[in-house]
Amino acid sequence: MKKVLFLCTGNTCRSVLAHYYAAKLAADLKLPYKFNSAGLEAHKDIPQPGIVADLLAKEGVKNLTHVPVPMTGKLVKSSDLILTMTAGHKSALIARYPRAAKKTHTLIEYAGFGHDDIADPYRRDDLFYYEVFKLIKSAVKVALENLKKK
Repeated sequence: MKKVLFLCTGNTCRSVLAHYYAAKLAADLKLPYKFNSAGLEAHKDIPQPGIVADLLAKEGVKNLTHVPVPMTGKLVKSSDLILTMTAGHKSALIARYPRAAKKTHTLIEYAGFGHDDIADPYRRDDLFYYEVFKLIKSAVKVALENLKKK
């Protein structure tokens, strides 16, 4: 079973959206992948914005109660693929864990959408979250297709 880790800053928005959407999509398609998410600066006391659960609920992910998870060496080592939300996240992870370089990509890169970052919606309006999630959903769908080919 392949293990995929999504990584962002605080693990309250982008990586959470990617993690739970990918898990739902993979389960629906009966794909043998396990997903997790973490943040470079995650802190368990920073609450997940309510809009995150609302957006995921519309995709069939019910009763989301996510607690932010800090990135650890154990998570990095146990992951077969690490997908970051920005090039900065990718660089920071590789600086800390150089051996993870070959398995670390931005989500946008891995989906073949170029080299842009996924903007941070934290503390932005609901429309901004919606647009960010729209991009994440598109990239995750292609990422799952790419995983199936390997």
